Amino acid sequence: MAEPLSLLTVHAHPDDEASKGASTVAKYKAEGVRTTLFCYTCGEHRDLHTPPTHPPAVRERIDEVRRDELALAAQIIGYDRVALLGYRDSGMPDSEANADPRCFAKADPDEAVGRLVEVIRAERPQVI
Repeated sequence: MAEPLSLLTVHAHPDDEASKGASTVAKYKAEGVRTTLFCYTCGEHRDLHTPPTHPPAVRERIDEVRRDELALAAQIIGYDRVALLGYRDSGMPDSEANADPRCFAKADPDEAVGRLVEVIRAERPQVI
């Protein structure tokens, strides 16, 4: 018996799932393909593109807001699984965010790749 079809997308941070390939993932999900989203960071340092709609209370809990946005986007697109690794957003070179030892830019490459390999082995996607 052939393995079930599986698709894995890999992104640096939340909102990429909505802007990079969402319609492709939704199409394959509608055809019965198992879909998994792998995301290295939580999006804490992403720009707020519409600042007037983001009061200070939103900025103060941006981590929670980004996780909620990701969960809703994943549900709408049709992801079966979201593997959120939890590294901090890195920001631009020489930024304060990039100096944070928890940021993705400071991650041990073997650990970061190893965590992706764990998901690949668990999901066994035909397409990444």
